[in-house]
Amino acid sequence: MTRVIEMCNSLSKLFAWAGGAVLLCSAALISLDVVFRALFKATIFESFELSTYAFAIATAFGLAFALSTKAHIRIEVVYNALPLRLRAWLDVMSYAVLSLAAGVLLYWCAVTVFANAQAGARSNSALSVPLAIPQGLWLAGLAWFALVALIGTLAGVWTLLRKGPHAASSMLGVASLQEEIEANAPDLPTPAAGMERAA
Repeated sequence: MTRVIEMCNSLSKLFAWAGGAVLLCSAALISLDVVFRALFKATIFESFELSTYAFAIATAFGLAFALSTKAHIRIEVVYNALPLRLRAWLDVMSYAVLSLAAGVLLYWCAVTVFANAQAGARSNSALSVPLAIPQGLWLAGLAWFALVALIGTLAGVWTLLRKGPHAASSMLGVASLQEEIEANAPDLPTPAAGMERAA
């Protein structure tokens, strides 16, 4: 199960990097459109439409990465005051509810995408893009998010039952201060490493 989680985390990171690259390309297109509009009074790259697709697709694929890095906002006011075992079960329950919400979102988005694909719907622009293409990529990102949330739920239940609440809380719980420091500044030495060097 640990190997599956690590693979999901690695793929989520890869998809997030790809989404960032897509956003960077859309920013370049927007810049070129601004220049061409200023110089030639013409819009050539249709950057507004393409950047809209890019943002939706990058967001969808970024959801799983945010989940794997514990970046989603969680309210901790009551959570931190609870016993470890109860916190671990709440962590699993939060993943289960998130999986359900992601599944419902995925279903209705799939209905929309398949309806547009069957109707042959195209964007109302000069590009006349078949909507099934960008919407299909967007749907793939949402599907990956729903799958990662479901795998996280199953892994949490398995870890809680087999290894105990501490391991489950470490896997699914709110990120600790040290984890947040390492995520935002991975090159900074940890307190333990600093003490070792001082010694």
